[in-house]
Order: sequence, then structure tokens, then C-alpha cells
Amino acid sequence: MNTIAEAQPLLDQNESCSIWYAAYEATEEAVLYANPLFCKTFGQSLEQIVARKRYHLINPPETPAATIKQYVAEDQQAIERGYFLQRSAIEAGKDILVLKIRFDQGIIGMFKIIDSNARCLANLPSDLDADFCNVLKSLRPDLLD
Repeated sequence: MNTIAEAQPLLDQNESCSIWYAAYEATEEAVLYANPLFCKTFGQSLEQIVARKRYHLINPPETPAATIKQYVAEDQQAIERGYFLQRSAIEAGKDILVLKIRFDQGIIGMFKIIDSNARCLANLPSDLDADFCNVLKSLRPDLLD
């Protein structure tokens, strides 16, 4: 699979990871796709999501500029390196696992909430759990080597 149009049926079926696709033209980002779980997570329809910039989609208007700048830097790292991977605590007993991969003309981003005690090294894409690896096998198997 080389395009988001080819990948969409696979991503639509994923019920474990919230997934979006953002295309870039220079530094301008446009969300062109979100799977049903992503839409459900943010309580918005696909039409509402694609009408907004992602950085303002998941963050309230009072989000500090530094946070938005961090997300832009993460996306840039994914574009340059091929992927960005991070695991962060979000509340007691819960972590968020985020993977962004270069794909087509932008990035595919995925996240899921996991138990803080779940074993997942999250240093390399090949360290990830089966949910992420299944997507990578279809879209970017080179990242699993």
C-alpha cells in the first residue's frame, strides 16, 4: 500500500488504535482521513475533523503555543526519520502510546491508551504491540526490520 486511499479500508477496520492521516504542503498540514475510532474518541464526524487543523482539533484554544510547536516538531521528526514514537503517562495507571509514520504525502498517526504496567519498550517500531505492528506490516514493513 502506497497511498492513503489504498490504506483506508485497512485503517477503517482497526478497532484498537485511533488513526489519522495528515498531508503536508510545505509546513501547512491538513487532516484528510481519520478512522472511526479516532472520530469516536474526539466525538466528531469525519467531516468535522477534516475541516480543522489537527493541532487545534485535539487541543482547546488555550493550548500553549509551545505544545503546538512540540506536535509540529514530532511530525517533522516522523517525516525526516520515517517515524516518531513516544510513550507518556496521562493519568494514574494509564499511558498513551503514540506512533507517527511517514506515509504517502504526509504522516499517519496512531495512538492508544495502555495500562502503565503493560510491557512495551516503545523504543523502536518493532518493539510495539500487535495492534501497531499489524498496521505497520501493511503500510511500512521496513520499520519492523
